[in-house]
Amino acid sequence: MRRTSLLWLSAVIVFGVLLIGGGRLVAAQDASLADHPAKGAWTVTSDPGDTEFSPRLAILSADGSAFFVSGYETTGVGRWEPTSDTAAIVSFTVVTDGPAQIVIRASIETAPDGESFTGTFTIEAVFDPAGGGTSGEIGPGTIEGTRLLAEAPGTPAMTFEEFFPQPEGTPEATPAT
Repeated sequence: MRRTSLLWLSAVIVFGVLLIGGGRLVAAQDASLADHPAKGAWTVTSDPGDTEFSPRLAILSADGSAFFVSGYETTGVGRWEPTSDTAAIVSFTVVTDGPAQIVIRASIETAPDGESFTGTFTIEAVFDPAGGGTSGEIGPGTIEGTRLLAEAPGTPAMTFEEFFPQPEGTPEATPAT
């Protein structure tokens, strides 16, 4: 009976230490991410890149998560972390329509005004995420980002009805003979 009580007490103490200590660690990490100039929403262009589907949009969140979308129906999810007061590393994983994944790794440096960044990136094709082969890292390429801004609506140049005209009507069907 005494042994069971000691085990429960030990478990509660360990859990409490992890909970309290881990909370402090996460709060400290979140504070550095929240204040880092790389955090935010960006338009991103790359070289080489698909100019047809560029720029891409990327979000680097205060919790360290990263998300990007491209006009090529591509979505990447990943993580980012600061490497200095103005630099960061970012990794995205893109799931393809086959068994492969594409991993994008970037290193970026924000401008002194915090409104843009430049950097380099590599890509790696993981042919079988369950343990198969990879292409190895391919690159490097260069990237540039510009911070997205919140903007109030301006004076409209036209109405939605003018921009998206509705058809006048449907022609009457001709009876089949």
